[in-house]
Amino acid sequence: MKNLGSLIAKKSFALQNIDEKTVFFVCKKVLIEEYGERGGENITPILFKEKKLFLSPKSSLWRSEAFLHRKRICDRVNELLGAVVVQEVKLAQPQ
Repeated sequence: MKNLGSLIAKKSFALQNIDEKTVFFVCKKVLIEEYGERGGENITPILFKEKKLFLSPKSSLWRSEAFLHRKRICDRVNELLGAVVVQEVKLAQPQ
C-alpha cells in the first residue's frame, strides 16, 4: 500500500514536464471559452518559454481585448492544467 506523500510527489513531478503543445491546446480552449470561435481564430499562441506564454493577435482590437484579460487567461490556463505553469501572458504586435 502506498502512502499519500508518495502519490503527491509523483503528481507534482509529472506536472513539471508539461510541453508547449499541451499549453497551446489548453490556451486555445480558454480563448474559445472567453471569446468564442472568432476569438480562437484571431488570437493564436505562438511561443511558451520560461513560464511565459506569447500570444499573437491578428488585429489591434484583439490585442487590446487580450491585453485587458491577460491575467484571467493566465489563471484559467493554470486552473485547467492543475498547476502554475504559466506565470505571464505576453502579446506580440498585430500581424
